[in-house]
Amino acid sequence: MAYFPMFIDLKDKLCVIVGGGIVAYRKITSLLEFEAKVVVIAPEICDEILSLEGKIRILKRLYETIDIEKATLVIAATNDLNLNKRISNECNDAKIPVNVVDCQKECSFIFPAYLKKGSVTIGVTSSGKSPIISQRIKRDIHKILPDYIEDLVEILGDVREEVKSVFDTEEKRKKIFKQIVELGYLNKGKLTRNEIELIINKGKQEDLE
Repeated sequence: MAYFPMFIDLKDKLCVIVGGGIVAYRKITSLLEFEAKVVVIAPEICDEILSLEGKIRILKRLYETIDIEKATLVIAATNDLNLNKRISNECNDAKIPVNVVDCQKECSFIFPAYLKKGSVTIGVTSSGKSPIISQRIKRDIHKILPDYIEDLVEILGDVREEVKSVFDTEEKRKKIFKQIVELGYLNKGKLTRNEIELIINKGKQEDLE
């Protein structure tokens, strides 16, 4: 079975992590990269997690069912298998996505190996079969991903609405975006406003012919 790659907006969304060890810490640092609102619940908290105080909320106590009531997603990262299973069941009943570390059958979602450059996020998964392969693929992608990709994506984002307002079909828009991207790659991410306007104006002229 393969997992469907779905990207979700976690900015300011409540993400609950039950567990206070180093595995929980690694999950926390990933979620913070995407500006999630992280709450950690555990009676014992490792120093690495404590060092994040101020960026996350830490509750030094046992987990309670009410803790997940408003969560967007939940991670069970304790060393108590029965508690992890209970959290998984309660999340499934409440239709809240849940990840249980080291127990794929109790997960409704899994963490991919990922690369993040600004708005660009590339996720890789082997559907839980081989995290080592996922990490290897991630390293291979990192080698070929241009350093300027973040800047180029921002440029495309800035002109997206303009192109949509000027060209009335998806086919025309796609053609213009492709030309801008190709020139962006050629110029290593550097595009002037004049260069973009030349592409748009040329496309408009072609429509009139």
